[in-house]
Amino acid sequence: MTVETDSESRRAARRAERDDRRKRERERQQERKREPEGPAAEKTAAADRRSPATPLLTLLGCACLVMAVCCLYLWHQKIHDRALARARDDARAAAQSEAKDLLSYNYKTLDYDLNKAKSEMTPGMAKSFGDYWQILRPSVEKSQTQALTQIQVTAVTDATPTRVEVVMFVKMISVNAAHKEPQVDTAWPRLQMQKIGKKWLIDGPRMTTPPPASASPTPAPSASKKPSSKTSPKAPKASKKP
Repeated sequence: MTVETDSESRRAARRAERDDRRKRERERQQERKREPEGPAAEKTAAADRRSPATPLLTLLGCACLVMAVCCLYLWHQKIHDRALARARDDARAAAQSEAKDLLSYNYKTLDYDLNKAKSEMTPGMAKSFGDYWQILRPSVEKSQTQALTQIQVTAVTDATPTRVEVVMFVKMISVNAAHKEPQVDTAWPRLQMQKIGKKWLIDGPRMTTPPPASASPTPAPSASKKPSSKTSPKAPKASKKP
């Protein structure tokens, strides 16, 4: 009887000891959850504290990024619009001035006129202009032609910050050996203006053949024969009656 009682007492003591260990283990786990230890635990706790505001901060960051992109686009567009407006004004003014040198010439000062016109062109246009005048020059010198161009109206038809097309209405007045009286013609030329450095130069249209009107002097109209004022035409003879 005593042996059985001792066995039961020992078993009960072991059970109580196990229960006590389990209880202490659970308490330690609960303490570790309540008070995390170490850097990792501190980061976890900080993340847990920030987690409610994280979506709001993310949304705010995205909104700021979108606003920054929109501001950058508007700023770039404003700069582009200003550059385009300045290009239109500058190229139009340059075309109005340079077109006079391009279309005006005097057979007496032809070298000076051509060199001045070439100085206001791009290299490609200057070469085309020189080839054109190699064909046209003999007839201009032979006919002793002088041409003066007046720019009446100008307008921009297409524009980028570095290239502009200008259309203009011009009046061309010319005289030559065959026509002492000024001959007036009108035209609507288009000039392609190219920005080289800080200057606007003529880049087109490229010239290939001379205009037919300037190739040779127009012959003077033949004078019609009029009856002399001293002699009057004879009246027809009346027929004799039988």
